[in-house]
Amino acid sequence: MKLIYLFFISFLLIGCNTASNTTKNKSSDMQNINCPDSGDCSFEVLKNSKLLIKTDDFGKIYPEVVQGDKLVVKYEFKKRNKKENVDGNYSEFVYFEMDNHEKQVVLKDQELQNVKMLFGRICFCRGAMGYFKVTQGELYLSNHNRNLRLKLTFKMNKVPQIITYIAENIKY
Repeated sequence: MKLIYLFFISFLLIGCNTASNTTKNKSSDMQNINCPDSGDCSFEVLKNSKLLIKTDDFGKIYPEVVQGDKLVVKYEFKKRNKKENVDGNYSEFVYFEMDNHEKQVVLKDQELQNVKMLFGRICFCRGAMGYFKVTQGELYLSNHNRNLRLKLTFKMNKVPQIITYIAENIKY
């Protein structure tokens, strides 16, 4: 009986390991990144770019980043997938563009479309994936000396989402 009890306690102690928050950053100049423990996040500022919102043959929208005179900001959350889940890939994206010389931007709800903000949910989840315009939330941007400070809180009603808040400081 003592052996079973000892085995049970050992099993509990091994199972109580704390989860680490590992992130893959595309820029080493990131100062902090908000990323759920269940995945990896990356953040990019694409200079001399422009965000186009295109429509496919089925009427669904999608982003295309092309050469231009603005900054395009791309945030990606990629959920870690277990190898046995063949169709288990899951990613969320946030895209928006801003003027290169804009020092501060504060937008709320429908105003988020002034920066063409899109949310993308890419997964094997029928009827609940694709790109969607963000029209509910608040964005604060500060851009000084090639240092972008971003705070975004948003909500999507059309599809479930994991990412609802982004706070980031990045040099570009």
